[in-house]
Amino acid sequence: MRNNEERAGSKKSQSNSTAATQAAAGLAPLEFVRPTTIVALPTEGKFYPEGHPLHNQDTVEIRQMTTAEEDILSSRTLLRKGLAIDKFLERLLVDSQITPDQLTVSDKNALIIQARIDGYGSEYTTQISCPACTATQKYSFDLDEDVQVTGGSGEGSEATGTGTFTTTLDNDWVVEFKALTGADEKRLVKAMESTKKAGLPERTIQDQLTTMIVSVSGHTDKMTIAKAVEHMTGKHSRQIREAYKSAVPNVEIRGEINCNACGTATEMEVPLTADFFWART
Repeated sequence: MRNNEERAGSKKSQSNSTAATQAAAGLAPLEFVRPTTIVALPTEGKFYPEGHPLHNQDTVEIRQMTTAEEDILSSRTLLRKGLAIDKFLERLLVDSQITPDQLTVSDKNALIIQARIDGYGSEYTTQISCPACTATQKYSFDLDEDVQVTGGSGEGSEATGTGTFTTTLDNDWVVEFKALTGADEKRLVKAMESTKKAGLPERTIQDQLTTMIVSVSGHTDKMTIAKAVEHMTGKHSRQIREAYKSAVPNVEIRGEINCNACGTATEMEVPLTADFFWART
């Protein structure tokens, strides 16, 4: 007991001594206040069901990134598993009820872009490769200027009032679709990887349509939806995808690149992966 008291007394004395030394040196105590940012949601919360914390909410609050989040983005284990961005966003979201899996893809992208601006500023310099001649060069994107929000007009579809949309095909099928979420993205990536490992032909468009479609003429079971997608004409497939692009907002970073080697002008998009946070110079 005596030894414990002596040890406790020793720590207390050291703490008091440190505080006294800092005070004598005129040093003010450090304040560890973590700033936050209010981010506008491209969907304005219209694609979330009742009961969801973002239902009809047009903004969300995120913390600004620290060295702890930098460690997450550079974690080889998380990067290999494809979990770095989600773990990163989990720590930034102030409302713990919201998870990256629940966010629509466009809202998730908006948070990633704002987090990058908060962490490192709006200039993003990276190496790009010309699609015409494959020459590489540096290019700086301005994240305040080069961000585009597309879609949201709803042309070619009708809102259901419950966060989904319908479009009617010329064979009289009424196709209801929803906005893809972070969880949907993961499923699509996993399906693509499984198909590749099995040596099977890619089913990118079919998998995407099956994931976004909620019902076909009232049929909601996934077996029927998958069968309908499999027998869908290219024209019908395109109509659904165009209706989706028009109805659901999307956030992209695009800039027009003039190749120094061949002079070709190309509009290029920045992929929003973990690499987005680390400039490749």
